[in-house]
Amino acid sequence: MKVTRSWLLEHWEGDWDAEAVGRRLTRAGLEVASITRLDKGLERVVVGRLLEVGRHPDADRLTVCRVDVGDEELTIVCGARNHKAGDHVAVAREGAELPNGLKIVKSRIRGQTSQGMLASETELGMASSSEGILVLSPETIPGTGLAQVLGRDDDLIELELTPNRGDCLGVRGIARELAALTGCNLRPLAPQVAVNDMARAEIRIEHPTGCPRYAGRVIRGLTVAPSPAWLKNRLEAVGLRSINSVVDVTNFILLDLNHPMHAFDLGQLELPLVVRSAFPGEKLTLLNGSTVELGPDNLLIADGRRPLALAGIMGGQDTGVTGATTDIFLECAYFSPTLVTRTGRNLGILSDSRYRFERGIDPMGLTLAMERATELILSICGGRAGPITLAEAGTWKPGAPIPLRYERINRLAGIDLSPAAMDALLERLGCRKTVVAGLTYFQPPSHRHDVTLEEDLLEEVVRVHGYDQVARVLPRVETRPAEVNPRETFSRMLPQRMAALGYLEAVNYSFIGESLQHRFDPDVAAEKLLNPISEDMAVLRTSLCPGLLESARHNLSRGNLDLRLFEVGKVFLPGQDLLMEKERLAGLIAGEAYQLSWHNRSRMVDFFDLKGDVQQLAASLGCPGLTFVAGGPEFLHPGQKATFHDQENNAPIGWIGMLHPEQQRFLDLPQALFLFELDTDRLHACRLTLNKSDGSLSRFPALERDFAFMVDDGVGAGPFMAAMSGIEPGFIQDVRLIDVYRGETLPDGKKSFAIRCVFRALDHTLTDQEAQELCRRIIETANRLFGARQR
Repeated sequence: MKVTRSWLLEHWEGDWDAEAVGRRLTRAGLEVASITRLDKGLERVVVGRLLEVGRHPDADRLTVCRVDVGDEELTIVCGARNHKAGDHVAVAREGAELPNGLKIVKSRIRGQTSQGMLASETELGMASSSEGILVLSPETIPGTGLAQVLGRDDDLIELELTPNRGDCLGVRGIARELAALTGCNLRPLAPQVAVNDMARAEIRIEHPTGCPRYAGRVIRGLTVAPSPAWLKNRLEAVGLRSINSVVDVTNFILLDLNHPMHAFDLGQLELPLVVRSAFPGEKLTLLNGSTVELGPDNLLIADGRRPLALAGIMGGQDTGVTGATTDIFLECAYFSPTLVTRTGRNLGILSDSRYRFERGIDPMGLTLAMERATELILSICGGRAGPITLAEAGTWKPGAPIPLRYERINRLAGIDLSPAAMDALLERLGCRKTVVAGLTYFQPPSHRHDVTLEEDLLEEVVRVHGYDQVARVLPRVETRPAEVNPRETFSRMLPQRMAALGYLEAVNYSFIGESLQHRFDPDVAAEKLLNPISEDMAVLRTSLCPGLLESARHNLSRGNLDLRLFEVGKVFLPGQDLLMEKERLAGLIAGEAYQLSWHNRSRMVDFFDLKGDVQQLAASLGCPGLTFVAGGPEFLHPGQKATFHDQENNAPIGWIGMLHPEQQRFLDLPQALFLFELDTDRLHACRLTLNKSDGSLSRFPALERDFAFMVDDGVGAGPFMAAMSGIEPGFIQDVRLIDVYRGETLPDGKKSFAIRCVFRALDHTLTDQEAQELCRRIIETANRLFGARQR
């Protein structure tokens, strides 16, 4: 919202400078974004009268002008063609720096001295383009500053209003706010219009919810002409283009009183005017030249033949006021903000009227706006005004009175105001006080749609009283140590641990393509999106692997061949009634295991590199005992995949393996990739289980015993060692696989495991008899569970 200081002072009795006004408004919540001088660049531009205009002796396209600028006569060379002797023009004197940056100096042009420049509207920053120099009214006085003549000897104040303060989208609304904030009175506004024509405006409202109130008036015998200088300058100062006298008055009222208005050419109408819904397929050509196709959701102003205007947004081209118009139908209405917003968005039309109706205008201000507009039109264009016709549908009701508890206001706001002081502040804002059964109520004014609750009254009291008047008292608050959620802490640890292992984090969308999801998790029905961004983001992921593989493909295709990537994210699994959201951790490696150097032989990563990383990760998180068993998803290589479990209770945690060659070819990956995925909830549960056990360190020596067992080729080392560890957890501290042998000395289908067991007790040194008993039980358990024979 833009307003000039002089315009503001026409409504407000204060005499503050623009900076003071800006500070007070900003402190009250109406932020002033900028204050600029309108005469910037015009300080040395004055009115000049052309005494003589002659041809340049050495240039056909130039003229040499003798100009009276009040205190002296100047000789100026000009290249324009639209001037003649006697014209009053804008003269940029020597030393001027125009708004476009041009500096004026005394110079010689084709041998003739030029002591300034005759300026155009473009050079003065008043228009984006112009033909010729600016020719002023002959009533202007030579030597007068151009800024004074054009009404630019002023400050332009620009406010950035929040959507709830639509009441301040007019100059009078801002002045009303300043009157409440400063105590300086609002100037009375009582336009005087003589009704000397009995032609009545005929109006019918057929859409009462869309248009609760509609005012109209007929004005006959007027003359449409260019606007007077004061009106044109006033509109142009705030960025509006002058069109003609009638349209300029309606735009002036829009900015002045925050009431959008429209004038129809009465000769083009077939009364009565009807406010109705559009018929399906009905079309209307608007003032901006666009043609829109309408439907029942759009509100129209129409006559007996055709639609005339899009209610609350823009008028129609066929019935607009032109230079030939002599009779008009002037309207001012209150339209539903919801309906105007919906229509504007659906049709993609922006206008000043729509902007104001969306935020809510004053439904009770229609008559004042109509009278003020009529007064201006009659004074500028002449004519005879008929009576105002006000049609009401009865659907708009003023807001209910709001109860106010004085002690609560003081307590919540941290202020100490008497009831009388609060009453005075609210009454300055236009609220009306009533007392019913000992309770105090305030009725907000009709222009304040945002005041509906006691909290709103509290805000208004503090705002007008001054936020800077609230005492700076710190509240007494009892502080408590923050409650630590172990599960959240665990989730924050995961990226740190993966980064410590040399992995880089990838962040992918939670949406993937349906075909890709089916390829990696065919047994799970993924949740489909109702309105997907694209076909490649049609379902919610049930695994992190597709996104991680896509990140790998992106890197590999750009020459980044040595990869260590991980992602911590959510997957979405179908439940009984609702989706289950689970956190997962996935990792991926590819390329060379080590950087090439003189002391390391280069080799490609393999299954066991990734397995070691998983084991190291689990150990760093307090879950060192993992059991690996052959198996895993179908998209992994059948000979290089495994699932891993919690050694304590054998609960599955995740899987690990090499990407199947068919999947590798499908994804166009140039080299083998190894990946894992685990359920972080289960890993955390494993950590909790192990942390419950006594973590004391023994001060007694350990005993080591080595065993060699011949087992069937299908027996896995992981389950075998887990079984040995579980025989006597209090004494068997560790079981390690130190060799796997297959050879001619063993029967077909057999292999040999060499394991090392570490025995230690917490409370004493183990005896030989206890160690022998543990060895016996190990041999017995291996034979019983796996058919193993000691070698």
